[in-house]
Amino acid sequence: MEEGRISSSQLSLLAISYLIGTTFLLSPGSQAKQGTWLTILLGLGEALIPVLIFTTLAKRFAGKSLIEINDLVWGKIVGKLFSLVFLWYIFHLGSASFAIFVALFKTTVLIATPEVILLISGLLSCIYVSKKGIEVIARTNEVLILITVLLLILGFLLVLNIFNANNLFPVIEIPITRLLWATQESSSLFGQTIVFMMIFPYLNRRKSCTGAIIKGLVVAAILLMSSAVRTTGVLGKISESYIFPNYETDRLIDIGNTLTRLEILPVLNFLTMGFIKSSVSLYVTSLGTAQLLNLRTYRPVVIPLGILMIIAATQNYPDISSHLRFVENIHPIYALPVQIIFPLITLLLAIIRRLPCQGENQ
Repeated sequence: MEEGRISSSQLSLLAISYLIGTTFLLSPGSQAKQGTWLTILLGLGEALIPVLIFTTLAKRFAGKSLIEINDLVWGKIVGKLFSLVFLWYIFHLGSASFAIFVALFKTTVLIATPEVILLISGLLSCIYVSKKGIEVIARTNEVLILITVLLLILGFLLVLNIFNANNLFPVIEIPITRLLWATQESSSLFGQTIVFMMIFPYLNRRKSCTGAIIKGLVVAAILLMSSAVRTTGVLGKISESYIFPNYETDRLIDIGNTLTRLEILPVLNFLTMGFIKSSVSLYVTSLGTAQLLNLRTYRPVVIPLGILMIIAATQNYPDISSHLRFVENIHPIYALPVQIIFPLITLLLAIIRRLPCQGENQ
């Protein structure tokens, strides 16, 4: 069904891109104000729990995707129900990526462009690379993430003349309950790496999945914390009032009245990383659907699932405010079953039943 293979370093890079894809624009834990960077750090620590759970499960069933693992542990009927919930979650993440893509361009650089044109153009590129397979996606990402990191470094350097370290204090000025909720918001973001349960079977070294994902998590967290510090240092307390704080930060860049209004930087970052996140979501949803339906290849379902994704994007997120409410108020709880509860129960049941049987996983 998938003949491509990727290395552990390519998996780490994919994890980084997937995590910062849309989050670079919508900073997690922003309700913590000056403490946003702290909630990202705490969220990283909390997210190690689900990561260790699902990577342990993956190594126990080396060479099997989550769809196949569910069938082995739970049986054909119950296993497919668990798999459907997982696929819906990834499908939802993909539709959310398309929704943010439209929201960004409709409110910034392409205000007069019809929404349908934006959706179709984004969808066609994702369909193309998804049909090419995971190896092509990973190689494309290697180039795009290098460009993104260079732009992030450039963006940080260009705001040093307007950066005010005093804006970072006090670090915690919100109630502890709100801080914990913001931490959970960040943790649920990092927990989205469960999407790679469908990609682990195509690693050159399958046992390296834990280290590869954790490396990706740490680097993504550093990039997101740096972005949060930069935004807070420039905008101060008003950063939380902006929908796209990084975009607003780059609008303030002014180097000798020559380099000014470089808001194109976060737009380019989103074009690269948002493209990878949408493509991976579409690829994984298509691959999982094909395995669920026992198809010989996933490619015939890529186009219909892609079309359904953009339809869901317009229906679930008619405006950016609805997406922000979902990310801040619903996703931290909505993601718990898929990220922690189901994988943990599946792992415990596999241990109790002593699965996989000897020779079954060869």
